[in-house]
Formats: sequence, structure tokens, C-alpha cells
Amino acid sequence: MYKSFVAIGIMATITLVGCDLNQQENIKEVSMAELSQQEELKKEEIVLDKDEVSDKAESASSDYENKDQNAKEKAENTERASEPETEEPGPEAEEETKSEEESKSETAPEETEAEGAVATEKETEKPADTFNHYPRGQFAVDGNPGQIVENATGVFTIEKATEAGNVKVGPINIEIKNVSLVSGEVTEESIAGISGDEVSFLQVDAVLQNTSDLPLQFCFACTTMDMNGHQLTAHDMFSGRTDGDYTSTTPKNATLVYMLNEDHPPSEQISNVTIDITSSPENIETEKSVGTGKSIDVSL
Repeated sequence: MYKSFVAIGIMATITLVGCDLNQQENIKEVSMAELSQQEELKKEEIVLDKDEVSDKAESASSDYENKDQNAKEKAENTERASEPETEEPGPEAEEETKSEEESKSETAPEETEAEGAVATEKETEKPADTFNHYPRGQFAVDGNPGQIVENATGVFTIEKATEAGNVKVGPINIEIKNVSLVSGEVTEESIAGISGDEVSFLQVDAVLQNTSDLPLQFCFACTTMDMNGHQLTAHDMFSGRTDGDYTSTTPKNATLVYMLNEDHPPSEQISNVTIDITSSPENIETEKSVGTGKSIDVSL
């Protein structure tokens, strides 16, 4: 009997102890929940504080923008007030403007027609003939008698010079602008190797033009020169470029160079030369000559 009471007491004690443990665990859980609630409340307060700060910043910026806008409007109003007021045109000015516009509209077609006529005339005009400038060769010089000329080829003295005038060979007009007797020293090595260091030559400058509508060919480079019984031919390398195509009326230049040597008389003995134009113009379509060659006596 006693043992049973003792057992019952022990069981009651164990039960009480278990209850206490359960209560303590429940208390801990409640305290943890309260702590988590407090942390969430703190977080919400922090978020609210940030929102309040951003709201205050936005309100401050908007206030600044409003003040700035108000200042700009005041400045614009001040400028407008300072500008002079423009007077509106009266009925008389409007009538004058209308009359001017009507007069312009009436004269515009006439001016347009006149401009069109001028443009048409310009379009129908034939382009003027241009001049064909050809290279004149390495030895070509310009100047008066006694003049010393230096160029890329050498140093030259113009001993004698004259003009021979115009001559026509069929439809080809030839203006012989210059006949010169020249001597000098060649400084360009590549040319000196062919001509020699010391040279003497006769130079003929001319301008040629076909004065007809015929398509012609003409060999002016075939022109020879008679000097004191010596017949000279133009040097192919040292003469300027010549073009035998005279199918148009465009004038072109030509320079012929006749080299002299020790077999020819000295410069002081050369006073007369004869230019022999041996070639005749030929019609390219018919292959027939349309003129005969001529000779020109030149005094130096």
C-alpha cells in the first residue's frame, strides 16, 4: 500500500516536471515570436523613415523647380514689357501690299519668258574654239636678240630673231611667229649625251589652223630649211610635238628645231634662211590634196 502511494507521488512529480518543461518551451516560443515582431516593427519604421526622407526631398526639388519657373516667367514678362510695341498695319498699308503683289505677279511671267529666251540662245550658241597647246621641246627658248635664257636644259643666248608673218597652204593658215638663231651650253646630262655640251640651232615657232570645214591632215613637221645652200630637217627628238590632225578649226602651236654643227657656217655668217613647206593639206575623206607647198624667205 505504501509502495503504491510512493509510486503515485513519483508519477505526479514527473508529470509536474514535464508540465513545467512544456510551459518553459511555450514561454520561449512566445518570447521568440515577440522578438521577431519587434524586429519587423523596427524594419517598418526604418522604411517609413526612408519614405519620409524621399518625400521631403521630392517636395524640396519640386519647390525649387517651381521657384525657378516663376523666376523665368518674371524675366520673360520683364523683357516683353521692355520691347516696343509694333504697330499693326492699317488698311492703307494692306492695300499697298496687295497692289505690289499683284504687280509682281503680272510681271513675273514676262521676266520668266525673257530668261527662258536668253537661256535658249546660250544653249544654241556654238562653243568657241579653244587653243591646243603642245609641248615645245627641250630647247625652245623665248626672248629678244642678245638675251641669255636659262632653263632646265641649259643656258642659251638668242643671237638673232625675227617674225616671218602669215602664209596659207590651201585651207591651212600658218602664222610663223618666230625664227631664232640660238646657241648655248647644255647642262642636262641626258640631253647633252645626245646633242653634245655645246649646241647651235634654228628655232621656228608657228600657229596653224584649218580655216575650212574639210577634214584635213597636214604634216608641218616635214618642213625643211635652206641655209646658205645647206638643207636642214627638223630634229624629231628636240622639236616640239606636232599633230597632223586638222579635222577641226581649233588652232594649235608647233615648234621645229633644226640642229647645226661644225659643218654649217658660224652664226655671224647666217643672215638669210628659206623655210620650205613641202607638205600639202589632204582631205581625209577624198584623199586628195587641197593645196600646194610654199617657200618663205626670212632675213635674220
